Amino acid sequence: MTGQDAIALVDTLLHTANQGQRLTDVQSVVFLETWTGTSYREIAKRLGYEYDYIKQVGSQLWRSLSQSLGEPVSKRNLQAVLRRYQQSQQAATALPIIQGTQDWGEAPDVSRFYGRQGELQTLETWILEDNCRAIGIFGLGGMGKTALSVKLAQQLQSQFDCVIWRSLQQAPLLELILSEILPILVGSEVTNDSSIDTLMKQLRSKRCLLVLDNVESILQDGNRSGQYQQGFEAYRQLFDRICDEPHQSCLIITGRDKPGGFALRQGKNLPVRSLQLQGLAGAEGQQILIAKGLEATQSQSRTLVNYFGGNPLAIKIAATTIQKLFGGNIQGFLAQGSSVFSDLWDLLDRQFERLSPLQQQIMYLLVINREAVMPAKLQEEILPKVPLRELLEALQSLQARSLIETADTGLTLQPVIMEYVTERFIQAIKREVTTNELTYSKPMLN
Repeated sequence: MTGQDAIALVDTLLHTANQGQRLTDVQSVVFLETWTGTSYREIAKRLGYEYDYIKQVGSQLWRSLSQSLGEPVSKRNLQAVLRRYQQSQQAATALPIIQGTQDWGEAPDVSRFYGRQGELQTLETWILEDNCRAIGIFGLGGMGKTALSVKLAQQLQSQFDCVIWRSLQQAPLLELILSEILPILVGSEVTNDSSIDTLMKQLRSKRCLLVLDNVESILQDGNRSGQYQQGFEAYRQLFDRICDEPHQSCLIITGRDKPGGFALRQGKNLPVRSLQLQGLAGAEGQQILIAKGLEATQSQSRTLVNYFGGNPLAIKIAATTIQKLFGGNIQGFLAQGSSVFSDLWDLLDRQFERLSPLQQQIMYLLVINREAVMPAKLQEEILPKVPLRELLEALQSLQARSLIETADTGLTLQPVIMEYVTERFIQAIKREVTTNELTYSKPMLN
């Protein structure tokens, strides 16, 4: 049992016993640090709290666990008690194990997985209890969509006859994907008919979990998100059929953009659903910093995690930069102000360059205004003028790509995206090049 497995179990136990109450951020960190053998004094120093307060948090947590489990729990026996409880629960509620086929393709290692327990539970419910045919996991690059899809498939693998995980990052034609996965489903090295019809037959006859990662790789750039690139329209037919036709399998897709037709078919009580992946919470983000070897107070961790919108990849990049350039001094890094690192810049570059000139102009306008802006104000400032329909279409696309956020007072950007677009805007002006970026940005400078 890993620390993340243990904290998920504890959170569930306390949630059940305390009428919906969850672990606080401080309790989560104290539990995980105690699990790895860290003393109260070390935890207090790392979080910036008094030793007596951390000791009190720990003592109260062990008392709550003792009441929930019906036996004494302390720092010393914590691991033994929880492992024993987990084994007893597994023995009592064991489900029949299906000895199925698995092919993980290029799936990454997710042995170090942070948080996302709520998302995992939601997705598991959709698949096992609600029998969803298709599920989309969407969000900004680096948010952890790939890792979540792998972790979910690993947790559910015993409930399926076959689990297949494939990446679309290199934009393979559908014919190639079908030629790879159909022999796995059919159980033969050679399949004469690598068609969608053959795949649907297999999805009806077997219970299969099929994961296709990085779906944005087969979609077009530009103003209307979800449009397929030329030559990849067959994927639209595949996704439509899996969503519409009855079968006992489940397709999971992940991406920065939502494929055309998917949104029309999804619904809260329908067999097609999507999850918009948000950033990690403060305590979960802090665990990344701890794993990277940084000693951050709760305040420092919160500042870093919030600035990067809880984006796991951005937090890891920041931690590496702090170690290499600031000698692990988080306060020194924070004192020099916000910045966008090269690796993170490249990630955002790939996302930004997929946008149409109109979408890029909207991003620049949000930077210039700095505060949240209503669509009506954007329409007044955009040059040349565009119809409201075209503007709303561009805004919907930006929201689908997780590049803009909606606040009570209008549309805005996450701090790290605000910083990136600001820097890009300044660089474009300095270069004085006649690109699409400046075509829309120069009129605003006059």
